[in-house]
Amino acid sequence: MGFLPDRVVLAMKAAFYIAYNGRQDRPVTSAEIVEHFDLKERALEPVLQRLSNEGIIVSIKGPKGGYFVDDPVNTTLKDIVGCFFESATDKTDFPDAFDRILISRVEDGFEKWQDILSATSLQYLCNEARKSHIPTIESPPPLDFVV
Repeated sequence: MGFLPDRVVLAMKAAFYIAYNGRQDRPVTSAEIVEHFDLKERALEPVLQRLSNEGIIVSIKGPKGGYFVDDPVNTTLKDIVGCFFESATDKTDFPDAFDRILISRVEDGFEKWQDILSATSLQYLCNEARKSHIPTIESPPPLDFVV
């Protein structure tokens, strides 16, 4: 996803991972996310903080703390991406005709992309992961008898 900033991609991956593995009674720790995605803690923390501040994830403090998604059915990728981008530019900010045409075209594509993101909930992604038999943190990986 080279067209998106790394922190936005990380936010989508982290929110998906938290939605798939976390619950209020068993939140996902930042250490688990760091280990799973082979990240540095300092790269993850600001992303988790932003997601928490925006209400995408819930943060539980303390020794048994971590993160979970309160409403994965109604939390979409658009919500996550929206945490990291400003609202659409007002076309009146571009008085030049070339700018208006260019920005209008880019915004049209961005709106179509946002429609796709709006239709993709974290619950949908979790259901797809279950269909693909991706193990959760609590479930052991499938046995492999290949020698």
